[in-house]
Amino acid sequence: MNYNVDKNFVLDTAKKILSFDSPTGFCFEIMELIEEYSRNFGYKFERTNKGCGIITIEGQEEGKVIGLSAHVDTLGAMVRSITSNGTLKFTLLGGPISATLDSEYCKIRTRDGKIYTGTILSTSPAVHVYSDANDKPRKPENMEVRIDEIVKNKADVEALGIAPGDFIFIDTKTVITESGFIKSRFIDDKGSVSALIGLMEVLKRENIKPRFTTKIFISTYEEVGHGASIIDPSISEF
Repeated sequence: MNYNVDKNFVLDTAKKILSFDSPTGFCFEIMELIEEYSRNFGYKFERTNKGCGIITIEGQEEGKVIGLSAHVDTLGAMVRSITSNGTLKFTLLGGPISATLDSEYCKIRTRDGKIYTGTILSTSPAVHVYSDANDKPRKPENMEVRIDEIVKNKADVEALGIAPGDFIFIDTKTVITESGFIKSRFIDDKGSVSALIGLMEVLKRENIKPRFTTKIFISTYEEVGHGASIIDPSISEF
């Protein structure tokens, strides 16, 4: 049997989810969005102790449960320290390729929810000024975040409310081309999340009840290797 997948819905969902900042360790807000999708379709949504989501789609028959999974957490960075001249040193979350971050735009989120924009740069950012600009390894120790604010020293940055431990969101540069291609950071694994939401949309719209109960597990810590390692013991049937 063929089902009519709403391609535009899936692409719109992908663009929305891909544009949503959720580095590993900071998935609270995006999980609220996933919960909203699932509840709008009428499916049960539960959270594990780690903040992962379990969506339950009841089946026609008992005795078997089908599991599907994807993750919403992405690679990212975190403020490690503030330099004396007002830039930010950072540590990586997950395994981003540092060289690809050179000259990328980013956002810094403070503890009280303020958002500042900035740019990730090499500490030798210009060939005509620094003789090692081409050859300096693009590693975190040789890179920093330049904030889009008038700051001249560490105290100026601290006055903004920025502190070590604040999350740094890497610009996803999400684009959906006219030919339907998705260009973005973090398609792994938000592309799969969008596809699963598209599946729920089809089941709801065409009033389809799967043969067996299906549970969709949305992980929030896959990028650091323990997203699905613990399941809430209260969800005994999973």
